[in-house]
Formats: sequence, C-alpha cells, structure tokens
Amino acid sequence: MKNKKVLILSGVFPPEIGGPATQLDALSRRLVQRGYQITILTFGKTDKTNYPYTVKRISNCWPGPLKSFIYLISGLIFSLKTDILYNYDLYTAGLTGLVIKKIARKPLVTRFVGDSAWETASARKWISDDIMTFQEKKYSCRIELRKKIRKKILTNSNKIIVVSHFLQDLAQKIGLPKEKIKVIYNSVDFLDTQLAVSKEELKKKYGFQGIVLLTIARLTPWKGIDTLIEIMPTLIEKYDAINLVVVGKGQELNKLQNLAQSLSLENSVFFAGKLNRQQTMEHLKTADLFVLNTNYEGMSHCLLEAMKVGIPIITTKAGGNPETIKDGQTGSLVDYKNKEQWIKAIETILDNPDLAEKLTRQAKEDLKRFSWPNLVEETIKVFRNL
Repeated sequence: MKNKKVLILSGVFPPEIGGPATQLDALSRRLVQRGYQITILTFGKTDKTNYPYTVKRISNCWPGPLKSFIYLISGLIFSLKTDILYNYDLYTAGLTGLVIKKIARKPLVTRFVGDSAWETASARKWISDDIMTFQEKKYSCRIELRKKIRKKILTNSNKIIVVSHFLQDLAQKIGLPKEKIKVIYNSVDFLDTQLAVSKEELKKKYGFQGIVLLTIARLTPWKGIDTLIEIMPTLIEKYDAINLVVVGKGQELNKLQNLAQSLSLENSVFFAGKLNRQQTMEHLKTADLFVLNTNYEGMSHCLLEAMKVGIPIITTKAGGNPETIKDGQTGSLVDYKNKEQWIKAIETILDNPDLAEKLTRQAKEDLKRFSWPNLVEETIKVFRNL
C-alpha cells in the first residue's frame, strides 16, 4: 500500500479534553492498526503517555512568532519522511501545512470543521453577521486577510474533509469545488461513557438539587448562554428546584456571571469551568436535559456525547445541528435565542417523561449514522485516493 506515512498537524491533542483532541488520538491508534505510520506535530508539554505513534510537541513557552517558526521547521523535517500531510484543523496547523506542501511537494488533506476567520471576527466583536452572510460581504483589511489565507489553505489542499453537509455548503460558498470535498461525520463510538455511580450520587457530589439543565460550550457570543440564563427565572417559578450548569471556559465568563448575579441566580446557575474527560462524563450523567443554544455549529461532539449517554436534547436549527438531531424524533430544535421557544421546549420535555424516554431511546439508535468504523474507513479512502 502506498501513502502509509502520515504527518498530522494539529493545534489540539491530549491532554486537551475536547472532542477533536480525543478523536484524533483514537483515529491515530486505529490508523496504526491498519498499517500506517503516524506522526503528530502539536503544542504543549511532553507527557509520559506511551502512544503507539510519534508525538512531537512544541512548547507553548516560546513567544508566538518563534513558536510558529519552530513548528514550521519541525514540520518540514518530519515531512522529509512523510507521504501525506493531514491538517487536522485550520487554526495554527493550516498555514503551516500549506507552506510545507509548497516546499516538500507532498499531498495535503485538510479537515475543515469551522471558519476561523468568522469565529475570530465574531469573538472580537468586529462583525455581527452570521457565518453565511460573512462569506458574501467585504470587511476591513484585517478580516479580508484572514479570509484570504483561509481560502488559500483550502484551495491548495488536495482534499477537504468536512464533518457535515452544512460545512460542505460553507466550503463551496468559500469557493471550493464540490468534488474536492468529502463529508465524514464525527463519531463518539470509541468513548467509554459507563460510570459506576448513579445520577443521584453524582448530583449530591456536585451539589445539584432537583432538575439539572446542562450545556457544554466555549463561552463565546454565538453560544447564546445568556439566553439560557435569562429564562431561568421563569423555569424556577414553575419547577422551583432547577439548575443550569455551564461547562466550559471563554471570553464571556465574567459577563455571564454578572448576568446570573443580576438576576439573583447565584444558587441556580453554576459555572463548572473546563473539566477533564472523567468530570465531563460525570456532569453529563447528572443532567436531566442537555441544552445547546448556538448560532453556529459544524457538528457538535457534545450533542453526540449527550445522545450516547442518554439525555434528552434541545438545540437550535443552526449549522449542522439539524443533521445531528432530528426534530421531534431524537431531540427538539428551536430558533437561536428565541426565549419563548426555549421555555416551551424545556417544559414539554420535563413535563412528559415518556417523551423524554422516547427521544433518548431513538437518539441512541440514531447514533448508528455516526459510525466510528465508517469514519476510519472513509478517512483511509481519502488517503489511498490521493
């Protein structure tokens, strides 16, 4: 078999705990089992984990420009004994992969799971447009430069892997031909979600009383956590003992904490911060309802994890969410930041245990669409066909 040596460029990797980092480790292990030689170039401190593949970490202690230069030089060195370059994300790895491709003349696969140009502009409050509008309009030079770099990385890649048809549409809107794009859904089959302790024991451990609404998200403006906080007084009036638990960190934390305090919700809204994998699973197990009020999502690992654990789900109709959750069958879909719809959807599920059980049962069954063997096989096909 040709093309058996793969250099994976990624800004995220364990001990980072998010879905992409966890999935990359699992995918690399499976590729090794299939005869591939894998090298991962990433950032962070060297750990003592015995991986069945090579991991090279560039220290975060270096100043930004120097760190990027060391990352590039390391990538060029590794590329000398590499058949394929795989950009696992477009953030830091993307531009490095493009430069290495041009110099080393190796085929480049890029995994496109989100528009970093739009995310940066939105997070810094430079724009208020949604992600599709963002592709059509012209902005300041600094924004257009980011858009240009992002497009150059994608157009110079031999193949683009996206995790939803929504992202396929987005990539085409950026200017990529459809035949260059391959949709491969995320999967969480490889995750162990079994815990020995009960939901009641976990609620007691973390100090949650009554109903638990859980959200897991980066605390950014487009995640809409402020809306979830703002509807809590109405829910408390009806259910009394009900909590909103927010797992994640980000730039909006202080703003959201101040909002909760202004509504006298200090004892009802909990900010758990960034958790490790075990703690995240435990928090998922405490939840009576998983809520994700987002204006943009490629394909959410958190939704898949909630489906696997067996929690009723409410999320928005944005991005790839309708591909993940079938409205009325495996969860409930509402409009972003629509308080009336959110309250109604939450009350409908909490007031109807049979409906909640039906949604979770059907969601677990529907997880077969997000198959781990399929993800591995389709990724290998991409490599073989370069």
